[in-house]
Amino acid sequence: MTTPSPAVSAAARSPEVRALLAGIAEGAAERERRDESPFAQVEAVAKAGLGALSLPVDEGGQGASVRELLAFVIDLAEADPIVAHVLRTHYSQVLGFLRSPDRDVRRRWLDRVRAGTVLGNAISETGPSAAGGHEYDTRLDEVDGRLVLNGTKYYSTGTLYADWIAVAARVEGDLVATVMVPADRAGISVVDDWDGMGQSRTGTGTTTFTDVVVDPDDVLSRRPRLEPRAPGDVAFLQLYLHALVAGILRSVVTDATAVVRSRSRTFEHAPAPRAVDDPILHEKVGTLAATAWIAESAVLAAADAVQAAMDAAARGEPTDELRTAAALAHCAVKIHLDPASLGAASDLFDVGGASASSRARNLDRHWRNLRTLTLHNPASYKAAAIGRHLVTGEPLPVNGYF
Repeated sequence: MTTPSPAVSAAARSPEVRALLAGIAEGAAERERRDESPFAQVEAVAKAGLGALSLPVDEGGQGASVRELLAFVIDLAEADPIVAHVLRTHYSQVLGFLRSPDRDVRRRWLDRVRAGTVLGNAISETGPSAAGGHEYDTRLDEVDGRLVLNGTKYYSTGTLYADWIAVAARVEGDLVATVMVPADRAGISVVDDWDGMGQSRTGTGTTTFTDVVVDPDDVLSRRPRLEPRAPGDVAFLQLYLHALVAGILRSVVTDATAVVRSRSRTFEHAPAPRAVDDPILHEKVGTLAATAWIAESAVLAAADAVQAAMDAAARGEPTDELRTAAALAHCAVKIHLDPASLGAASDLFDVGGASASSRARNLDRHWRNLRTLTLHNPASYKAAAIGRHLVTGEPLPVNGYF
């Protein structure tokens, strides 16, 4: 593994955390090859208090900014991008609880996070409505004096590992409620049916709610269905995916270096008799390292724009300019990084011979994981939206994918 980013808080760079990350990394490639779920690794991150990085120091956290948090996510994704992806909703939910105006809600949930609780999600649905829209068939209704939740969610990333699940559900009055329910409550079925070619063990499956009783205190909010989400919220979730990309690119560099060093022979017409002395291979590894560095730097720079939008909202001074700046920043990262990262994962094979394609080496996992991450939403739509905004002044979309 490479040295953790200097943007990470001092606590996240502690010897204990470095040892934890090294342990997670040690078996990551083999877990991926065997299609094994990293339950123990996710639990270890939570038990180490790393799920509480964003909490203020006086509340048992590290006071991590968005930049510092995503820097740690890059470190974790370098160790194992599956583990890092599982925690995406968790970290987003924690930021949401930190800005909660209800002190009792804030205290209750931050106490749980501090104790190692892992949070998951059940938000997305399939059907005739467009992805990122505001239509939900899942409902929260009052039945015989009780609140009851019914519906089916898809792409519930991380929920297989979660203790509590955040659910979006329709309620009366054209409102959407955000509900928290314990994952083991009667009527909840979490199915591990995600069969993606990459990021396969992230628990991105189907979650079904059948007459699930909901405590009124666990209804976090009711908001108008078409109301935009909090400033910086969507930008954080989207940028998080590219923190995973940046971490994977570090691993691409590590593996490329290892392949060159391990080669015992080269081609007769190669410019050097040993692979480790080959300037063409040196250039290839250097280019991969540059791509990884640029990826991390771009993610962390965009994190500052997300932080600015969140800080303004926390002060009660949200602006369209800051929201737009955060969206432009994370979209720019995606538009550039998607093709660059996929090219790097493919170029990795150029430093080896045919043996680099061996299943035992499992080098193709990087491309499969990157390709799956970049498919979350099309970069072409984001580029077109930015171009429209700049040329015509049309506002950027404000749905869950922008």
